[in-house]
Amino acid sequence: MGLLRTLAIRSVNLIIILFAVLFAISYALSGPAAQLLQTQIQLEARSLVSQLAKSGHYTPTQIQDLYNSIVQQLYKAYGLDQPAYIRVFYIIYNMLVFNWGYSYFPDVYGVASGKVSDIIASALPGTVLLDTFGILLSAFIGVQIGLRSALRYGSRVDRAVMYYGAVSNGLPQWWVGILMLLVFSFYLSTIRSPIYFPSGGILSPKYYSMWFASPLSVFTDPGALADLLWHFALPLATVLIANIGGWAYFARTVALNTAQEDFVTFAKMKGLPDGRITGRYILRPSAPAILTSILLGLPFIIFGGFIITEAVFRWWGLGYVYNLAIFAPTPDLPVIVALTYASTLLYIALVLVLEVLYIVLDPRIRSE
Repeated sequence: MGLLRTLAIRSVNLIIILFAVLFAISYALSGPAAQLLQTQIQLEARSLVSQLAKSGHYTPTQIQDLYNSIVQQLYKAYGLDQPAYIRVFYIIYNMLVFNWGYSYFPDVYGVASGKVSDIIASALPGTVLLDTFGILLSAFIGVQIGLRSALRYGSRVDRAVMYYGAVSNGLPQWWVGILMLLVFSFYLSTIRSPIYFPSGGILSPKYYSMWFASPLSVFTDPGALADLLWHFALPLATVLIANIGGWAYFARTVALNTAQEDFVTFAKMKGLPDGRITGRYILRPSAPAILTSILLGLPFIIFGGFIITEAVFRWWGLGYVYNLAIFAPTPDLPVIVALTYASTLLYIALVLVLEVLYIVLDPRIRSE
């Protein structure tokens, strides 16, 4: 019951954090951000009526009345006719029920409906494919390298892993992506190499409609799948090059710290086989720290951690959507807020999962 009580208390704390984030977001939308939205509405209404005025079929009074009518309708549609404290609770409710509204600039994303949920849904598969799969694959490879490096402490392989980890941590991922494009896309295409890679995009234009309609259908079409893998090669290579070294160095450090624990020394004194000591007494206690780093990093990766990298490759993912929303003529607040809320929600869910995994993987926690 003690563990269940601990999980319940932490769950309540995380829910409080979620509502605190929601309140901060809602206040920003209902207060300071509302001023930006009002300005944008007035500019759009003024642009619309100015086109009508040029036709000469309307009097100045009619133009002004039409302008006022458009502004009032848009104010009402966005809830700007309500007091700020009412808008706060209205926004919180919509966030909780996933009613994320409509983008200010739907044409930018190429999603006809303009619904924020549809925009996020269209970009999520690309992020899962590149960001999540890329990070998980690099973590798996890096952890394997790091653990084996720790078991051969002081060897040439161990020193090579240390140097590679230090170098890769100092290389910005987007910079590696630019180098990959320069070498394997622009340079190879310039010298007319028979093998080169595209300069960006998740698919060739002829397959875009298939991806937006149903991403899974791309994997059932041989031509579309081959085109996707062709576009996927450079971004995935960039993620692996930039991240494997960091994961290897991290896993090596965790394993070395665990290997110095008293229970490992005692296991060696008992004469247990090296394989059992490595698997049960070093790797398993090291797993919670490694899983924590991987799982807690996923929300930030999925919801915008690759903003610049996806922009470099013009890869249609949530990071690219974040980039478009932030650098729109006016920040696309519904999209930004929805991504921030979804990121926080996923973060909290993963923390709860980690609490359970700690209990399963680490015997020391179960004994407390």
